[in-house]
Amino acid sequence: MPPIPQRAIVRLRDGESALFGYGSLLSIESLERTLGRRYAGSFLVCRVEGWRRSWDAAVPNRRVFFAEQPPGRLYPGHILYLNVRPAPGCFLNGVLFVVNAQERDAYDQREVVYDRVDITESLSGVSVTGGRAYIYVARPECSISSASSIAQAAVRATYLDIVAAGFRDLGPDFQAEYEATTDPVPRHLLIADRREQP
Repeated sequence: MPPIPQRAIVRLRDGESALFGYGSLLSIESLERTLGRRYAGSFLVCRVEGWRRSWDAAVPNRRVFFAEQPPGRLYPGHILYLNVRPAPGCFLNGVLFVVNAQERDAYDQREVVYDRVDITESLSGVSVTGGRAYIYVARPECSISSASSIAQAAVRATYLDIVAAGFRDLGPDFQAEYEATTDPVPRHLLIADRREQP
């Protein structure tokens, strides 16, 4: 893959953290939904070394998302989202953005099945000073890597749409590198999801 040409510097103020988005957080609209406001801070394309994206972060569905099947509605037991796993010699691309302490807590709540892991020293294309940079990694007990049917776990088509919205803003070169640094979508688990109305 071609190198990221320049090395930007992100200078964090007291209480701030940098977060590395690699899935739905590639979309500024998704990022802003959690913030509850417009985001106008740093939003830098960069890489993190030693990691690769996978499709195995499993969130219990609790009968929220369903797919229409010939027998009727099917509620997958879990919904699968993008995750990252350690992969020496590999890298993945994403975006780095900055949040304050309260906003970081909101992202921790959003990423409920993930742990926030320090990747400050593994960043490529950007340096962070004055604080730390983090990536969200699914906890082992919240990972399913061998689902055989959508009854067990499914990938939402609407989630793929959110990731694709990020591609539209970041460009075709970013998308090509994303695809090269990501495990294939498990198509046998993909559903045209719908959501129960509250």
